[in-house]
Amino acid sequence: MTVKKLITLGQLDSFEEIFDIVPKSVVARDLGMNNMRFSKLISDLGRFMLQDLHRMADFIEVDGTILVMLADKQFMANKKRKK
Repeated sequence: MTVKKLITLGQLDSFEEIFDIVPKSVVARDLGMNNMRFSKLISDLGRFMLQDLHRMADFIEVDGTILVMLADKQFMANKKRKK
């Protein structure tokens, strides 16, 4: 199943699940980022720029707001886990 379909159906519970389907290296290349920098952003979502999330949403062909909300949900879950 494609990432777009999973997001549209609400079947992804976390932002990180996207990378179980599409390798980080592919997304990083599409965004014009170094793979190591992209991996750091994934591990610390608070450093992601909205612009990058919206560009990623464009590649996936979903509304940027949905991807931002998915990233925020993951950010908050990570924040709770660190406490």
